[in-house]
Amino acid sequence: MDLADAAPTAGIVACLALLAVLAAPFLLIADAGTGLSVYYASGTLGAAGVAFLAALLVIVFLSGRQERRPADTVAGVALVASLALFALAAAWTFAVDVQNLFSFPADASWILWHRWVVLAVAALVPASAAVYARAVL
Repeated sequence: MDLADAAPTAGIVACLALLAVLAAPFLLIADAGTGLSVYYASGTLGAAGVAFLAALLVIVFLSGRQERRPADTVAGVALVASLALFALAAAWTFAVDVQNLFSFPADASWILWHRWVVLAVAALVPASAAVYARAVL
């Protein structure tokens, strides 16, 4: 297995998984007025900043995987952007108001640990970017 080929693929999968985890409350909590907008707007940029960087990093990892740009340049951009993604995810995770989480319906009690899952999945993105950078440098 060539890490220079596998790491961008892992990065793409991690970014898509992060986008899926971020979208889960929109899809699974049907009740209106649950405080979902407050939940996602927590922090400086909110979860939207995390989602934007995850979508952007899919494109970055794809350009490295398809060899459209020099691998060392793509690896550097992926590493820096993925560290920014993780920092934004951490800032959002710690900025969420815990009291707002208790406003969700009882059948959505999983929302209490959702932000921690987002942070854990977000950590996979810089890990794959670091492996990619190590493989091409």
